[in-house]
Parts: sequence; structure tokens; C-alpha cells
Amino acid sequence: MDNEQDQRRPKEKAPKPPKEKKEPRRRERPINASEVFVAAEGEESMNDAFRKRLTYLMNGNNVQGKAVNIQELADAVGVSRPAIRKYLKPKGAPTTPSAATVCAIARYFGTTPDFLLGFDTPDTEAARRALESDYYNALGLNQRTIDLLRALRERQADERTAEAAAALLGMLDRQTAAFAEDALRLLEKKG
Repeated sequence: MDNEQDQRRPKEKAPKPPKEKKEPRRRERPINASEVFVAAEGEESMNDAFRKRLTYLMNGNNVQGKAVNIQELADAVGVSRPAIRKYLKPKGAPTTPSAATVCAIARYFGTTPDFLLGFDTPDTEAARRALESDYYNALGLNQRTIDLLRALRERQADERTAEAAAALLGMLDRQTAAFAEDALRLLEKKG
């Protein structure tokens, strides 16, 4: 009788192993600030400016300070993934979204539609800072460190604190170089 009951019971399935969560794909080559703020020779179209600046913002150069993938942006502004792809890598003529979508994208990234469309007047100070941030980020420095270094360098421009700030920057440079040398030596010992 027990055999009959065992045969009638449904067999229990082995639990499935949890699926590995894949990291969202990010752009392989971050766009440099100089490509966004400094137009190449010849006149740049509004569509080209929009495409470059949208890519720049999606690569983490925004108020959130993080990279945004196509799906995240599409969900946030209420358009489809193919539409965002079309803005970034058009097949054929470059495409610019509707005014409402441009405004939604600008609001999401904490910027202005004028910036996205390339209507803003070139701000050489903003371009210099953006380019400087690219260099600092390439070194692996976080935004807080970048801001502190900028503040120290701005103090160097002030006549009252110029000499002290220059001395402190020199000391910081020597300490950073010494730390980098020690780090390389440690890695060589482990390798």
C-alpha cells in the first residue's frame, strides 16, 4: 500500500540554482569632455551635438555621478530603448528627439535643453573643468578628492594664500608620488 501511495505522489524537483545577475553593459570608451565642449573643424549639426552630449551624460558626467544605461534612461523619460539607441547611434541621418523628450532628458540629468542641443555658448571654464575631471577620473580619483584638489588650486590663485597653497600642493605631490612608488613595490613583491 505504501508503494502505491509513493507512486501517486508527484516527484519533487530539485531547486534550480539562482541565476547569475549580469552587469549592465556600459560603453567601452568613455567620451572625453573635449569631444563634447570643443567642436571639431567645420560646423557641427544640432543632432551631432545632441548625440555627443547625451553620450557624455550617460557615461556618468551628470548630477547623479553614475553611468546610465539605455534602459534606465528610456524608463526615466518615457521613451523606448530603440528610440534612445537611435539618438546615440543613428542608422542614416542623426536624429534628435521631440522638444518634450529633450526637456525630460535634460531634467533627468540635471542640465538644460540648451546644453543638450549645443545652443549654449562655449564656457571655457566649464570645458577646462570637464577635461580636468576626465584626467583625474583616469587616475582613479573620486569626485570628493577632485573637488578638494580644485579648492586647493583655487587658493593658489588668491594672493593672500598663494604661497602657502603652492607649498602644500608641492608637498601633496611628493607624498602622492612616494605612495605610488610604495604601491608599485608592493605589487611587484606579490607578483
